[in-house]
Amino acid sequence: MILFGARSPLVVDFEETLARRGIAVALAVSVSGAARVLDRSRLVELADFVAEVGAEFLAPAFAPMRRAELIAQAEAMGLAKAQALVDPTAVLPRSIRIGAGSYINAGVVIGAMSMLGEGVLVNRAASLGHHTVLGDLVSVGPGATLAGNIHVGAGSVIGAGAVVLPNVRIGAGSIVSAGAVVRKHLGDGVLVIGNPAEERRFNPRISSLNVEDGE
Repeated sequence: MILFGARSPLVVDFEETLARRGIAVALAVSVSGAARVLDRSRLVELADFVAEVGAEFLAPAFAPMRRAELIAQAEAMGLAKAQALVDPTAVLPRSIRIGAGSYINAGVVIGAMSMLGEGVLVNRAASLGHHTVLGDLVSVGPGATLAGNIHVGAGSVIGAGAVVLPNVRIGAGSIVSAGAVVRKHLGDGVLVIGNPAEERRFNPRISSLNVEDGE
């Protein structure tokens, strides 16, 4: 497995899950800046990286925009998105569908009949209820709770510890801040904070969730 993008703090969780799965890290590619990998013996700078066409990769980055950039860059070099990486401590139903390039971190619980798109990231101890639908490149923060029948549009972020009540629809490219409680539908490109969650204006391209300190 190639980890494409080694600067994000999340890269160490990817390494731990791969170790628990018995999957070796072939290379960790540092695309920009100082790498944060545990095992530096597999580290290679992008300038020195020789891609093997078809080799499988994952992109360790929490921000959807950055993850999309890494995926596009890796695929342009001939790499292929790996099948979803699921930590063995996660509890998943038989009926789930998860797209390629996704990552389910330790302690996650997901309900039946859920569907996750490609490049999705669900962080530690998040809980997703039955019939959850996450679009491509959605990020769910640690300890977030999504009740049953939640739909989240592509590229949206659910922050750490946020709660989304049943049957809510969240549009594409939206951000639910840490600890927010969402009780009603949200449109595209919306930022909400607080309990109950209220909208705030923001520019998604300069949000700190996209200009993060790492890949």
